[in-house]
Amino acid sequence: MKTLFFYSLSCLLIAFQASADQRVNWTNSGFQITSPGGAFSFKLGGRIMWDVDSFDGVLNRSNDGSRRLRNDLRRSRLELGGTAYDDWKFTFDVNIKAKAGASNTHLHAVGVGYTGLHAFDIFVGRTKEPFGLEELTSSKSISSIERNYFTEATDTDSQPQFGIRLDSNGSGLGWSVGLFNPAGGPKKSDGNNRIAFTGRLFGAPIDTGSKTLHLGIAFTDRNIDRPIQQKGFALDVAESGGKLDSSWLTIDSDRQWGVEGLYIAGPFSLQSEVFVKKVGGANGGPDGDVHHYYSQATYSLTGERRGYNAKSGIADMIRPSADGWAMELVGKLDHIEWDIEGLPTQAVSGYLAGLNLYPNKNVKLMLNVIRVTSEGIATADEDDAGTVISTRLQLAF
Repeated sequence: MKTLFFYSLSCLLIAFQASADQRVNWTNSGFQITSPGGAFSFKLGGRIMWDVDSFDGVLNRSNDGSRRLRNDLRRSRLELGGTAYDDWKFTFDVNIKAKAGASNTHLHAVGVGYTGLHAFDIFVGRTKEPFGLEELTSSKSISSIERNYFTEATDTDSQPQFGIRLDSNGSGLGWSVGLFNPAGGPKKSDGNNRIAFTGRLFGAPIDTGSKTLHLGIAFTDRNIDRPIQQKGFALDVAESGGKLDSSWLTIDSDRQWGVEGLYIAGPFSLQSEVFVKKVGGANGGPDGDVHHYYSQATYSLTGERRGYNAKSGIADMIRPSADGWAMELVGKLDHIEWDIEGLPTQAVSGYLAGLNLYPNKNVKLMLNVIRVTSEGIATADEDDAGTVISTRLQLAF
């Protein structure tokens, strides 16, 4: 894979070198080369995210709930993208991490898209499924260090092995739909790959310079045609901390729905989503349901407005001015439940207070304090609650 990456990079650079009039720019989001007329472009960027977590109680049950400190190089990503012949685009993102002295390099997103059609754009390759407002928001732009709990209850949060995705191309009501091979998914009984169908419908009835109201719905059918074992959820409240795992269930169907909303008014934003996941028990076994909701509020103490892309229906982070730092307060309530017929409910709730500092447009410092409580996960002699203090240093270009 490394050979393929450097070969592709070399070919692109040679192609651009052939043009004596290409424009070379360094922007806040990376290094960019554009050909005369703009028909060809090449952009190199990346992100580094380093987390330090302190946690106790139910998140460190293996050590009697004592407080523990750990750090994790969460993301170290090289991002290559560009356009060709105006209507073609390509993406080649590589995650580079080192664990125990060994490199762990893998593709994050890779594929080719075509934007020349009037009604919609096409992308073929490895990309996100269109499910969930916060999940579709870039890791560079989310307001809390961890996304909501439902992303840990479904494999829609992982990049699929491959897929084909269609995205609406225009203003007003937007949509996105696709067929995907979920990462790590089981093979069908005939040996073919499991295919998931996922779609999202969204719109912004209000989108002015001062206010935005976004609404959306999403659905996915994971198309499981042979029994697999699956947990209701396996939460990383702190990425390097102990997981909060629910019980297993053997299932043969998996369907999920989501409703999303976002309101932005000046420096204030309010975001919320509700999810339902219904799984069918295999071989006459019990069915199971996951119910989840979260609400998040942010406020920029320095007055910046949170970004929003109406075409994709995806939120962005605030952008500090050139005059100095930006400061943002975050509050979040997160709750998830796992119900199996005939068994007690298992649930986790989290209450988060956060502060985000932006020294400039490429650096972000994050602090999250989370109080988490659980039901039906810890044993009778274990603490069912815990406190997490998480920090992140983020460099993105």
